[in-house]
Amino acid sequence: MAISADAREFVRLCVPLTGFAEFDLYGTGMAQLYLDTARAQVGEKHFAEFLDVWKVAYEAGAGVEILSPTQLETARAVTYLWYTGAWPRMAPAAHADLRREMANAEFVVAPEAYVEGLVWRTFHGHPAGAKPPGYGTWSVRPPRPSTLAELREEIGVPRPGAPDEDEDEAVAVPAGRLPGPLLARGTAPSTVPAADGVRADVQGGDA
Repeated sequence: MAISADAREFVRLCVPLTGFAEFDLYGTGMAQLYLDTARAQVGEKHFAEFLDVWKVAYEAGAGVEILSPTQLETARAVTYLWYTGAWPRMAPAAHADLRREMANAEFVVAPEAYVEGLVWRTFHGHPAGAKPPGYGTWSVRPPRPSTLAELREEIGVPRPGAPDEDEDEAVAVPAGRLPGPLLARGTAPSTVPAADGVRADVQGGDA
């Protein structure tokens, strides 16, 4: 599929959303399809406004803080699309704000989109039944995760005025910005209190 100028700009702006370089995004072969899907689901006018605001934020080295709630939901949906190959069900408030006369339901945009999902690359795996890595590769230790500093350098996200970061930079990332359930972020299993019902059952059993 030919890549339009709009799709090239879309890929550039998706780099900071996905954490993958342009090379990787082009390598999926999904850029034009994903752009067309996002435009159809969000609406061409609303999606163009989202890209304009996100472009300003990206080029200024800012984050998603300047996005409106609906634009933030659009950013989440686009990121989800790149990672899974599916357009997600949007937050009801955002879907209502967009005034889209279509079902607000998740769907896979194309059979090949599942195979090309970025989620498989994040843990150096492969989709079931496709893209096998080769005989015996299960025994090879995967590379260590990149630090935030290395990731920024690889994908070229601007960060004006930021100090040099080292290998321990991830420690300084606020817990609210990390993925996963809040309870799981830096919490040792032994420090998590048991639910009252479980504690009562255990105490009753000991008695």
